[in-house]
Amino acid sequence: MRDGLKTNLQTITNLRVYDLIPEIPTPPCAVVGQLDFTFDIDNARGLDRAEVDIYVIVQRFSERAGQDSLDSFLRGTGATSIKTALEVDRTLGGAVSTLRVTNAQSGTYESQGNSFLSYRYSLTIWG
Repeated sequence: MRDGLKTNLQTITNLRVYDLIPEIPTPPCAVVGQLDFTFDIDNARGLDRAEVDIYVIVQRFSERAGQDSLDSFLRGTGATSIKTALEVDRTLGGAVSTLRVTNAQSGTYESQGNSFLSYRYSLTIWG
């Protein structure tokens, strides 16, 4: 799943993508977070559900420049849309049945004493 999410996100030009959580991210970047699993949601062995957050992080060179950069990723469609990139291949190369981006929340991402502007995208994956 991580490889598929990384591949989907790499369709955005000039966005570094980490499929593992880095000690120190280099923005602008996307980080695939930890996966939470619910097994056997159909009460039979077969259908599992995973929840994962994707963190999109930019520098704070200035609040306006950082926020403008971050907002470009928030678009619902287009070449810089995180939602569009994540949903370009909903099966992640056949690894899952489908996925859906459910929301994006604004916030900050803290790493090694640095504070970055970020959005946290929540995904639900079935397979």
